[in-house]
Amino acid sequence: MTLNHTAQRMRSRLLDPGILYNLGNTLGFVVGLGVALSADVSSDDGATAWDQAVAHIVGSPAATALTAATCVFFWGGMVYTKAWSNGAPPEPKLNRQGDMLSGLGAILLGIGLIMVGDLWLAASAGVLHAAGKFGSALGGTITWRRSRIQTRLPDLCKDLVLVSRAPAVLVGASAFWREVVLLESTPGLLLSLSFMACCLIWAAADWMLLSPEGWIKTAATRLSGRNKLEI
Repeated sequence: MTLNHTAQRMRSRLLDPGILYNLGNTLGFVVGLGVALSADVSSDDGATAWDQAVAHIVGSPAATALTAATCVFFWGGMVYTKAWSNGAPPEPKLNRQGDMLSGLGAILLGIGLIMVGDLWLAASAGVLHAAGKFGSALGGTITWRRSRIQTRLPDLCKDLVLVSRAPAVLVGASAFWREVVLLESTPGLLLSLSFMACCLIWAAADWMLLSPEGWIKTAATRLSGRNKLEI
């Protein structure tokens, strides 16, 4: 295998939405667990690192729901990777399976966020995201026939998935800014920064899954063409 072929293969893997999803999943899980261990072990001399890890992962109904969501998201990411094993376009059936798993993960995430009292993120990262993923998985051709713009429902739902990231990014940016300005805690700073980074990584994967006929990519294409003409 030549060096050039290896570089091309590595580049194709980096352009895999499943890899991006699981990169964000891994970053969020590792940072969250690390912060939990550093905070809890230092404040409870009787607790071992293993005890604190178990408590963080399944120590409460909310923690269990969030951990289950992460596991399902990882599973979905691996299915996306398999669907994109030959590059774009992906294998449709496997891609829809990835959508279904991501929708299920979003439901579990929403339940966990409701349990911890974060209704804003539960509505966006949970409800909106699940609706977008399940709608995308339908793969049908439902249209609004009376509309001047013939929009396929799955295309709109793929757009909705990306839109659902916006509130989470804003929440992460707000938390990061608050930590920077108030200097409340280093763990809080790490959590907010990693959360925002995860959301951006996931959004990059969402972008790859957008339909070229969807509103977002259509608008981006038109805007890009307009800017080229202006130059």
